[in-house]
Amino acid sequence: MFEMVKDFSDMPSVKWFGVTILEPFTVLTNLMIAAACFYAYRNLKKKRQIITKTQLYINYFFLLMGIATIVGGVIGHAFLYTTGLYGKIPGWYISMAGVALFERAAIDHGRPFMNKKTGQFFSVLNYLEILIFMTLSLIKLNFVFVILHAFYGLFIVVFCFETYVYLKTRNPSFKYVLMATIFGFLAILCHAFQLSINEWFNYNDVSHLEMTVAIIFYYKAALHIQVYQSKEKNQSKEQNQSREKKEYVT
Repeated sequence: MFEMVKDFSDMPSVKWFGVTILEPFTVLTNLMIAAACFYAYRNLKKKRQIITKTQLYINYFFLLMGIATIVGGVIGHAFLYTTGLYGKIPGWYISMAGVALFERAAIDHGRPFMNKKTGQFFSVLNYLEILIFMTLSLIKLNFVFVILHAFYGLFIVVFCFETYVYLKTRNPSFKYVLMATIFGFLAILCHAFQLSINEWFNYNDVSHLEMTVAIIFYYKAALHIQVYQSKEKNQSKEQNQSREKKEYVT
């Protein structure tokens, strides 16, 4: 089933206790991203007493991204000579699921300020786009579809929805989303133009450093995010409170 990659002679590698590990710095920087993600996931769970649906989606974004970078670093890089190109798929799929959850969080965050049908449209689109990108990445075995999905999910859906919420509410989380978007965009540029320091610390590793910074800013955004209710929910809440006051007076 697995298509074996035949030539590893041009890839940096080390041997630890007789075990060959390809691209050791890429593995290390993947683990660094994972550490930032797990730190964010753990701290968000500790610091929140009430978790809304928006915040829950963001929590799972950090969890899945942490798992994805470990799986991607170990299976998709360190032991690529064993798994072949298909060994990259698990890490790709888990990361795409994480990005899709962050998209859903942004959509849910903006729903109180948009038409109900508009919110439903983007929710359905959220399922369709991840299905399309997952299928393309499997058929083509090309990381470019993972990058395109991340670009669409984080820079178009998340950033645009959070900009929209900011214009409506001046939510303090937006400045951190903006910084995360900038560093995430720099990471994609490094990867796209293959800006490497040397063969050992290549464009993967440089982009991973910027991704780690982006994760930290997304974590800070999650700490400051404020969740709003729709007008219908607020009206219902006000009616209930009014009814309770009347019953108390009576």
